[in-house]
Amino acid sequence: MIEADQPGEVRAVLLGLYSKNYPAIGESHGLSVAAGGLLASMPGSLFSMHVLDMVEWGEEDCGRAVDLIRAVRANVLAIGLAYGTFSTIERQYHALRSALDGPDPLVAFGGPIATYLGDRLLADVAPDAVLIVGEADEALPQLVEMWRLRRSYETVPNIHYIGPDGKRVRTRRLLVDLRAGIPPFRGHVRGIYKNGGQIFTETSRGCSWAACTFCLRGLNDVAGRAQEYRRKSAELVANDLNGLTELGVHDVTIADEDFLGGSLADAERFVEELAERKIAFPKMDASLTIHSVYSRRDSSAEDCRRARVVEHLADLGLQKVFLGIESCSPGQLKRYAKGHTRDEAAMAVERLLALGIRVEIGVILFDPLCSLSEIEESLRFMRAHGLAAMASGLSSSLRLQTSSHYLNMLEKYEQRFGVTLHESTMDPDTLSHRYVFAEADVNRFFRMIESWNQRLHPLYYPAKNLSRSGSTGIFGTAVHPLRQAIVDFRNDLCDAMLSAIGCLEQGQDPESELRTSLSEAAGALASCVQYAISTLRSGLADHAVVRQASIAAHDVDLLTSARSPARGILT
Repeated sequence: MIEADQPGEVRAVLLGLYSKNYPAIGESHGLSVAAGGLLASMPGSLFSMHVLDMVEWGEEDCGRAVDLIRAVRANVLAIGLAYGTFSTIERQYHALRSALDGPDPLVAFGGPIATYLGDRLLADVAPDAVLIVGEADEALPQLVEMWRLRRSYETVPNIHYIGPDGKRVRTRRLLVDLRAGIPPFRGHVRGIYKNGGQIFTETSRGCSWAACTFCLRGLNDVAGRAQEYRRKSAELVANDLNGLTELGVHDVTIADEDFLGGSLADAERFVEELAERKIAFPKMDASLTIHSVYSRRDSSAEDCRRARVVEHLADLGLQKVFLGIESCSPGQLKRYAKGHTRDEAAMAVERLLALGIRVEIGVILFDPLCSLSEIEESLRFMRAHGLAAMASGLSSSLRLQTSSHYLNMLEKYEQRFGVTLHESTMDPDTLSHRYVFAEADVNRFFRMIESWNQRLHPLYYPAKNLSRSGSTGIFGTAVHPLRQAIVDFRNDLCDAMLSAIGCLEQGQDPESELRTSLSEAAGALASCVQYAISTLRSGLADHAVVRQASIAAHDVDLLTSARSPARGILT
C-alpha cells in the first residue's frame, strides 16, 4: 500500500455497461458527466483516464473493457450500472476486477442499480466496491482523491461501502450544485455520433412535479421533492451545445426528465438567456411536462406567454418533444397522480404539432388496479385525437418499482381486500416486482397482449429506438418511411386492442383476429426496417442493435407464429 505522504498515480477507466433488453445506440450521459468531474479534479501529471461506453458498441460482453483495463494498467475502475445491467455485472465482475493493476485498486459503481440495489451488490457481487448513491459528479472525484491519498472515505458524500471493520458505511446525501460549471467529458462522443448514436446534454435535474406515483425518486434528488429541482445556467448549457456543434454533432437530446420545469417566469428567463448566446444551436429533442406546454389554469395572458416560450424553443432548434401523458383515462390519471387532464394533453400535442415539432408520448396502459373499461376509454381517446400514433409503447404496463408510491398504494389495497397481487421478490435488472391485475378481465386481456408484446419486441423496440431521435437518425432520409411505418403499426395495434376488448365484452375469443391484424402490421413494419437497413453503409449495418432489428425483420413470420418464443416486453 502507498504511504499517505506518497500519493500514487491514478490510471482510471470509466465503463458504461450495455443491456440487450434495451437495444439502442448512444451515449450514456451519466458516464460523461462523471468523467467530466473526474477530469476536472485530478492533477494532470498523476492522472490518466479512458472512457468506454459499451452502448456505443451494443455489447454486453466486457472483453473489450478487460483488454482496455489491462492495456492501460488501470488501478481505478468506475462502472455505470444502468437498468438491465445487474445480470451483466454479476456475470462479469470477476473478469473486470481481475484485470486491474496493483494490490489495492479502487472499484466504484454508480447509476440506478448502485443507488437502489446497494446491499445486494455488496453482499453478492462486489464486497470490495464503493457504491455511489445518486449523483456522481462530486462524489467520484472526491472518492478517487481519498483513495489516491489512502485516506478514509467517510467525508465523501453519496457513497455506500463496507468499512475495514466489516460494517456498512453510508455517508451523507448531498445534491450537486449545477452552477459549478464542470462540463461533461466529450472525448468519446464524436465516434458515437458518427455511428448513428444519440448524444445528450442536460439543463436541469430532478422533477418540478415529483408526484407521479409510479416514479422511483432518489437518483437525481434525495427526498424526491419538487424543491430539489435544479437548473443549470443558460451560459453553461450554451457552452456545451456550442462545443457539441464544433465536434460535428448536429442533433442533441436533452437528458432532463423535466425540461422547462419550475415556474413560467423561470422558463421564460432561461429560454431568453439561452437565445441571447447567439450560437449555432444543434437540433434538439427534449422531454416536457404537459403543463409546461399547456395548462387549463393559465389566464389568457399566461397562455400566450407559455405558447411563446415553446415557439421560441422551436426557433432555437427544438424539433421533437416527449410527453409523459401515460393515460387518457381520468381514473388512471388520478391513480398515477399525473396532475393533468387528457384534454390538456391533447391541447399540448396540438400546440407542438402546430409549430412543426414532432411528438412522442409515454403511455402506461396497464396497471394492477386498472379496469378493462379504463383501458378501452384510454385507447379510444388516443385513437380519436391522433395520440395512439405517437405512443412510444402503446401497450406498456406499469413498472411496479421498489419504494414507489404506487407500490405502497397497492400494498394497502391488498391488505384491505385480503388479496396478493404482486410478488415480494424484485427483479434486480428493472428494480420492479411482477404482478397480476385486480380485475379478472384485465388479466385475460393482458395475457393475450403480453404474448404479442413478447413476440414483436425484437422487431419494434430496436426499430423505434434507431429511428426516434434526431432529424434523420442513423438511417438518413430512409428514416421517413420507417417513421411512417411505425406510426401505422401503432395505429394498427390500437385498433387491434380495441377490437379484442369488444370481442371479450361479447364473450368471444379475439385471438384469431389479433393474429391476423398484428401479423399484417408486423409484416409491413418489417419490410420498412429491411429497406432502411439496406441503405446503411457496412459499418453501421454491422452494429449489434441494427443486426438485432435485421434478424427480427427477416424472421417476422416466426415472430408472429403461435410457436414464437417470449423475448421481452414491448415498451
